[in-house]
Amino acid sequence: MARQQKKNNKKVRLPGFVEDMRDAVMRKAVTALVVVIFICVSVVLVKAFLYKSDYFRLRVVETRAVFLDQRAAAAMNSQLVNLYKGRNMFNIPLNSIAQSVRSAYADVKDVTVRIALPDKLVIELKLRKPVAYVRNTKIYPIDEDGVVLPPVGTQDLVKNLPAIDGINIHNNRKGPSRNLMLALDLLGEIQQTKLVTQYGISSINAADPRSMSFYLKNGLEVRIGSENFENRLEALTRTLKDPRIAIDKILYIDVRFGDVVIGPK
Repeated sequence: MARQQKKNNKKVRLPGFVEDMRDAVMRKAVTALVVVIFICVSVVLVKAFLYKSDYFRLRVVETRAVFLDQRAAAAMNSQLVNLYKGRNMFNIPLNSIAQSVRSAYADVKDVTVRIALPDKLVIELKLRKPVAYVRNTKIYPIDEDGVVLPPVGTQDLVKNLPAIDGINIHNNRKGPSRNLMLALDLLGEIQQTKLVTQYGISSINAADPRSMSFYLKNGLEVRIGSENFENRLEALTRTLKDPRIAIDKILYIDVRFGDVVIGPK
């Protein structure tokens, strides 16, 4: 019985190739562990350097935008420098700054705020471009999305833009009205019609969409309504091209119906 127990307790020896494989796996595991520890320590040291070093502290703010007034850019730069000067570059709230700039300036469409190491903050602005203006108690430029931009003092500042009449800009606090968006859609279609743009657009009357009209710079009224802009502008183009038509003797052209209606002066 004792011999049998001793035989059972005898250590089992693995084949040589299995032991070699086990040793190789252990060596690789130890190497991998060392590499992981080295990487973790390196990350901690680099992070400590980046966040604690005086080398990465804000000293300069630069605002970039096409056609941006230099005084406005300088004022924005100065304000941000006063708020964040000396702060670690990696602790500056980039998203919050972008949101604040977007909220403070109505004519800013998009804002990108990024850091330029070692010590500069770069703000890139995409400004809204006015495509028309609305005349109320003041003159309000409007961009292609119907966003109302800050009012201007005189009409000379928007003299090359068409006016949109019949719109109460103070009713657009919740967003652009349907009438305004229809007028902007019409303006976009007009700008694709070369012959019409050659005459120049002075204004669009959007008070009543069903009878919406626009005026060429020579005073000719075009009654177009609120739908089928492309087809109706094609009908207008054919009419303006007709050699039998004396434009200077026409008061209005109505393209809302199947047949073009011409009203003489």
